[in-house]
Amino acid sequence: MKAAIVTGASRGLGAALSAQLLADGYRVAAIARDCGSLPQHPQLITLDADLADSQLLPLIMERALAALGSCASYTLINNAGTVQPIASADALPDAATLQAVALNLSAPMLLCSHFLAHTPASSQRRIINISSGAAANPYPGWAVYCATKAGLDHFTRTLAVEQAAREVPALAVSLYPGVIDTGMQAEIRSADPSAFPGRPRFEALKADGELTTPEAAAARIVGYLDSPAFGSQSVLDIRQL
Repeated sequence: MKAAIVTGASRGLGAALSAQLLADGYRVAAIARDCGSLPQHPQLITLDADLADSQLLPLIMERALAALGSCASYTLINNAGTVQPIASADALPDAATLQAVALNLSAPMLLCSHFLAHTPASSQRRIINISSGAAANPYPGWAVYCATKAGLDHFTRTLAVEQAAREVPALAVSLYPGVIDTGMQAEIRSADPSAFPGRPRFEALKADGELTTPEAAAARIVGYLDSPAFGSQSVLDIRQL
């Protein structure tokens, strides 16, 4: 049995990834603030948790791995994230900024750490950190989102270098999934244009039908996860495959 842990699994890309993994024969532990919207499945375990609460993360990983049990392979997909706060760097709200850093960066870093510490070192282990092109390209109004995704990319690079020296290395990839038709995109299109001058571009992507469906993105990501090429690059745009 193959096992996977997916964060931000209650909607959008996270829900689609969970469904695709289940369809491909994985046992899945889905983590979100409220997993009540997920359909029941005999191989699906749901865990309600606020990942911005860093003190909960060791217990969340412990419970997820205990529920999954002994498996031939383990995958962690850090998908949970937020684009908020959308504001210029001279007008960042303190609480929302700290929450975004905790969710977008601290949570995946700590979950990776606990995942690696508590899964068998001899097993196949794979990690996908869902990143964004915003990690490499600055967008006015997205100072926090860009910075946290850039941090996630470099954390993944460092993790991959560390693991390459191990006898059975865990493989880690920070993945740009493309522009997907999710609730986050709706948030972006409703942002105050004075805070986010790039809004018209994202409105045009929606109007022109250029957004990828969560299901299509999930199928491509899981296909890559199970391919021999996985891990050959530590930071990757899925659209380049």
